[in-house]
Amino acid sequence: MHFFRFWLPSFLLFFAQTAFCQITDDFSDGDFTQNPSWQGDIANFKINVAGELQLNAADAGQSVLAVAGNIADTTIWNLRFRMPFAPSGSNLLRIYLLADQAALAAANGYYLEIGETGSLDALRLYRQDGGSKTLLATGQPALVAANPDIHLRIKRSKTGDWNVEAAASNGALQPQFTVNDPTYGGGVNRFFGFICTYTSSNKANFYFDNISILPDVPDTKPPVLLSAKADDATHVTVIFDETLDSLSAVNASNYIIAGASQIASASLLSTKNSVLLTLPAPLATGSYTLQTSGVKDIFGNNSTAQTTEFQFIKIEIAEEYDIVINEIMADPTPAVGLPESEWIELYNRSAKTLNLSTLRLADGTGTPAALPAYPMPPNTYVVLTALGNLAQLRAVSPDTVLVGPLSSSALNNDSDILTLTNAAGAVVDRVEYRISWHTNASKDDGGWSLERINPNTPCVGRANWQSCSRLPGGTPGGVNASFSLAPDATGPRLLDAYPTAPTVVQLHFSEGLDRSAAQNTALYQLSPTRNIASAQLLSDRAVVTLTLAEPLQKGEIYLVEVAADLKDCSANSRVINDSIFVGLPEKPDPQDIVINEIMFNPETGGARYVEFYNRSTKVLDWSEFFIANLREATVSIEQVAYDRLLLPRQYDVYTTDALNVRTRFQNIHYENVLRQALPSLADDEGNISVYWSKGGQTVMVDSFDYSEDYHNGLFNDSQREGVSLERIRSGHPTNDPANWTSAAAILTGVPGSPTLPNSQLLDDAPAVGDDLITLSAERLSPDSDGFEDFLDIQYTLPREGYAATMTLFDSDGVPVRRLARQQLLGTEGALRWDGDLDDGTKARPGIYVLFLEVFSPDGDVRRVKKAVGVLTRF
Repeated sequence: MHFFRFWLPSFLLFFAQTAFCQITDDFSDGDFTQNPSWQGDIANFKINVAGELQLNAADAGQSVLAVAGNIADTTIWNLRFRMPFAPSGSNLLRIYLLADQAALAAANGYYLEIGETGSLDALRLYRQDGGSKTLLATGQPALVAANPDIHLRIKRSKTGDWNVEAAASNGALQPQFTVNDPTYGGGVNRFFGFICTYTSSNKANFYFDNISILPDVPDTKPPVLLSAKADDATHVTVIFDETLDSLSAVNASNYIIAGASQIASASLLSTKNSVLLTLPAPLATGSYTLQTSGVKDIFGNNSTAQTTEFQFIKIEIAEEYDIVINEIMADPTPAVGLPESEWIELYNRSAKTLNLSTLRLADGTGTPAALPAYPMPPNTYVVLTALGNLAQLRAVSPDTVLVGPLSSSALNNDSDILTLTNAAGAVVDRVEYRISWHTNASKDDGGWSLERINPNTPCVGRANWQSCSRLPGGTPGGVNASFSLAPDATGPRLLDAYPTAPTVVQLHFSEGLDRSAAQNTALYQLSPTRNIASAQLLSDRAVVTLTLAEPLQKGEIYLVEVAADLKDCSANSRVINDSIFVGLPEKPDPQDIVINEIMFNPETGGARYVEFYNRSTKVLDWSEFFIANLREATVSIEQVAYDRLLLPRQYDVYTTDALNVRTRFQNIHYENVLRQALPSLADDEGNISVYWSKGGQTVMVDSFDYSEDYHNGLFNDSQREGVSLERIRSGHPTNDPANWTSAAAILTGVPGSPTLPNSQLLDDAPAVGDDLITLSAERLSPDSDGFEDFLDIQYTLPREGYAATMTLFDSDGVPVRRLARQQLLGTEGALRWDGDLDDGTKARPGIYVLFLEVFSPDGDVRRVKKAVGVLTRF
């Protein structure tokens, strides 16, 4: 009984002293003014939503916070702090481990300092003697140099031995230093705390959590298994909570991985609390359970069976089309719902888990840039964008958004070549997109992505892409709105042939080809015969390079034929025999190419275009030509953006909106309508010119000063809108107003004939006969149907110097239209009558008389009359 009475008070006293000396605070109660009670500049601190103690000062300065306790001579300190900036002399932290007063700056004791000049900031332990300080020890250089997020563990013995360990983020503790200094001992009424010194930009950037200051009592607890991690297929790192006994830690029989082979060996790592397990057979992708038992700490505490889960994902090498470029937001402005941010979506269509860090991405002009580390499982998506776009895209993307090698404006709006390669440089996917791939003309102005339709037919080119079909304009990180599993059932088409050298010809196909078939030289033939030495399929699998055993000859045009055995990636054979011609390009002469048709005043929603016609027998290379407007105060010039041949008698149309022209006009040759930047074209009058330039030589090939007045004289201003201006004869002068007229709708359904012979085309043959004038016909029917819409009047004079008057009379002999009034004419030329009268009205059906009177300075006068019938009326 006496024993009991003695023991109870003694126990209570011991309990009270032990409890008092313990300082712990994880701030989970949201209050740092009690339990325990912190003191100092409490108005400058707060508990944030993450449950951390956070500096929250109004402006630059210094803030102090301290807490009292009974800190024993043998104590272990544990805490976390983070500073999301680079510490310096003006932004630093002092952690007072032991101080004899709450006014820390004037105390006697010890503190750790974080922050110094330079980039090698380390933990430094100081002893403070009132107003002076003495450096005792320095830790690992650069540990706290940038954005430190540190777990600290400090241990002090009764004899003054200080042992400091630190871990960055969630890593293992690493020894920093050991030093002896027993100057100031522990005891009651001791203080722990912080002094934060900061500029205005960091007045809220000091964070603290999980503070624990406990006496160092004898260790009687066995080591606790914290985690296991598969480093690769045959190595697993196991982490415990304390230093391990070196003998039991390396006993492989103390470790079992369910579902895996027996452990081959176990090695204690330098941290002394981690063990590396080596397996004799590789792990497969999946989840595993590690069991440990019999592992001791350095005090001999033996652990019983413990388990932890870990995963292993087998990272494989990406091969061709394992990952595909699945969606492209090249022009996000103006936005229609998504943020105004450029991005590229990748899709893992394979059964592999692939680490993006093994891939590289390049555009048409840049060098390949490494992608960020991210294990990408099968059938998943990631989005590559710029760092500044992450927050906005995360809000709309249902999947992971990664920082990629993209700058804020890396993608060209109109066209670019995106190439995804693996670490060995092999092409995984390649997309040469163009703005013309948009399947809705209203969507190529921005805000809408281009989507791959079927990712399982990756070799199909342009036909496998379309505009995103629904708001908000794209599907980053998810299944494309355009997604379809419809198979590729169409064989490859031969689209174009282009000589890059006299012995090298590139063939361009409509889609990617089967590699073995594409490189079989027996499938290609040139006529006249040229032996083919090799055929090489490029990284763009829609392009084959033929190397010839003998060069092409200038002035010769060769037919390129491809056998039906050529297959695309989906094993479809060719079913259409495309006739493609190729030849070596030559230098043009003036008028070899003529401007043949121009749409300079399209209707609302329509597109401007210019048609060029090769009236020569030469092969010409468009990449050597420029299109210009030479009448502007500032000359506007655009180089043709195509390595493309213009063959004799071929029509090519350049426009700012190829899709618009292809869909607006029926029965045209779509492959000859090409998207191209054009110089500015005014709606009423202007200039369009085409010239050749190479090797310091320049040839002005054709130049046309167009005017709305060249339209059919019966058309008013509103009727001219949306009607192209057509050349009547390719061999007649370009700037002769009589050689141009309004297009009819007979060929294409709308007034224009891009890629086709003009609806108002007349033969270039010169006028013949004894008369001074020759008519295209003895009648006209001005109804815009493309047949005899105007009267073409060709004249041939005996010699130069004649002036002429040309007048039309009605059946009553009344002059109704004067086409020329004492006008000086050349020896040959043409005038045109559209059926309009001088008073602006339209000629009625009936018989009219065309009267020509010519006279020379020496008195020679000649007169001709021709009857003309007007058969219909508008």
